[in-house]
Amino acid sequence: MKLSSPVIKCGLATAAACLALGSCSKLFSPCGSGEVPETDQTETFLKAHVTHLADAIGERNAYKPGTMERSARYIEQTLEGMGYTVTRQAVDIPVSPDFRAVKDRTVYNLVATKKGTSPRPKTLIIGAHYDTKVGMDNWHDHGPARPARTGTPGANDNASGVAALLETARALAAVPTLHDVCLVAYANEEPPFYQTPSMGSVVHAKSAALHPGKERIIGMIALETLGCYSPRVNKKRKSAMAAGLAGLPDRCDYVAFMSTNTGRKLARSCAEEFSRLNRFPVRSAVFPYYTKGVSWSDDWAYMKEDIPSFAATDTAFLRCDDYHETSDTAEKLDYPQFAEVVQGLSKLVISLANKP
Repeated sequence: MKLSSPVIKCGLATAAACLALGSCSKLFSPCGSGEVPETDQTETFLKAHVTHLADAIGERNAYKPGTMERSARYIEQTLEGMGYTVTRQAVDIPVSPDFRAVKDRTVYNLVATKKGTSPRPKTLIIGAHYDTKVGMDNWHDHGPARPARTGTPGANDNASGVAALLETARALAAVPTLHDVCLVAYANEEPPFYQTPSMGSVVHAKSAALHPGKERIIGMIALETLGCYSPRVNKKRKSAMAAGLAGLPDRCDYVAFMSTNTGRKLARSCAEEFSRLNRFPVRSAVFPYYTKGVSWSDDWAYMKEDIPSFAATDTAFLRCDDYHETSDTAEKLDYPQFAEVVQGLSKLVISLANKP
């Protein structure tokens, strides 16, 4: 996950603008009935994915081609084991002073599609980045890269999102859907590639906007930092003064659907549907997008193509001091709550993919 500097520095001005949008943030209380489904199996799978990616493989980015490829193969093999066909989409890194040590290298997005039964299906895109942040001087830096330093193992950011993607894929494989669901694991979300042509989601968003065309895309959901839900010391939150006023309180008991104006309606409707299907609390928050922008994750790339998008997230550094640190390891995640969230997201995706 990469948070653009205006979010970190915006303070009360952004909060006021956010509130001025009107009802930009709301806590949705679950209104469904019945017991929460059994989470043990989902919890077991999630923990296995995160542990393998973050602890067994560790730092994975274009500066570490060996671990990047191992991660890609793990994701491919897991999806193939569920019956999906996985294709690789090249993400090229050009010769540039900004990308020293990785110039003229190619990494890959991994794309799998759950085909719908409609003769003219729409497409829902669900994605998560599988790279982690290379070593830099500070946790919030955009660059320069310091590949000689140890980067983050990325359990929460973003092995948790990849694990959620894989378990959503597992749920989808077991049921028919009316529309297509495109599942994408992205390369190069983290700095120094964020918001550049070498960002994996930028490459995919541009291709998605052309085929089958934006008018047939339901929207895009980025699965981003989804594993932290227990109270903890949080010093990093102080760097975003506006968070509480924007509707993201200093607690860990909710999942957030974060969007800019482009994804506002989608995020809000999905939050309402999520709360109908699942007991876990969800908050929907909208940040205005200015010239330099406010963005949360890979949803930014689709917003730039005018495709409705939002990030489903535990709010990252707003509740977790392990964000972009070497301490972001698998044992830090809260797997029972994480499993509830992923079950809710899986039901949401299935619901969206079956709307006429």
